[in-house]
Amino acid sequence: MRVAKETVVAIEYTLKDDQGNIIDASGDRGPMEYLHGAQNIIPGLEQGVDGLVAGDTKSVLVPPQLGYGEYSEKLLQLVPLNAFGANTPQIGMRFHAETNLGMRVLTIKKIEGEEVTLDGNHELAGKTLHFDIKVVSVRAAELTELSHGHPHQSGGCCGGGGCGSGEASSEGGCCSTGEASEGGCGSTEEGASAGGCCSTEQPVAQKQGGCGSGGCGCSA
Repeated sequence: MRVAKETVVAIEYTLKDDQGNIIDASGDRGPMEYLHGAQNIIPGLEQGVDGLVAGDTKSVLVPPQLGYGEYSEKLLQLVPLNAFGANTPQIGMRFHAETNLGMRVLTIKKIEGEEVTLDGNHELAGKTLHFDIKVVSVRAAELTELSHGHPHQSGGCCGGGGCGSGEASSEGGCCSTGEASEGGCGSTEEGASAGGCCSTEQPVAQKQGGCGSGGCGCSA
């Protein structure tokens, strides 16, 4: 079976930057599964996998416009230092934040005096991504998977975490296109709204599947 819309695809991958540095890899996590055509992964990678069969290997070059978008200055925002309360902000810290685009991840980019610059860009925004992939398996999606928009693991759990799952991974969710993961994946709209920024005051946590109660745990 070839990779096509409404197939569940498992791939092994290594992601590198222009300098050849490894950004993320499936590694010990095992193959990453996604539902082809359901926007589970970034467009450039999905296009590169289309039409392949199990056992195929390929190098896929993903430009910013088909990955996480160009870096946008519109997603920078100044907030007062006292917005962090008793917490001590540090450059590079990331926080879940409720914004006018919904829940996003903001990174502390700069601290000057009593002002903190927050960055709502995905950490891979503006970067060309180099994927080395191997297709491990391809199968027809089940009706419930098509209904929910993502593959189900054995045991009825939603998703699989890691690259492309729609959840924020420890490596920044490098493939996901969902607004909930890592800064909204290349959105060029305005970033955080004033007030309530960094309201959860928690760093990005690794998620593996995001399962809730009952059934597969999906809200959809």
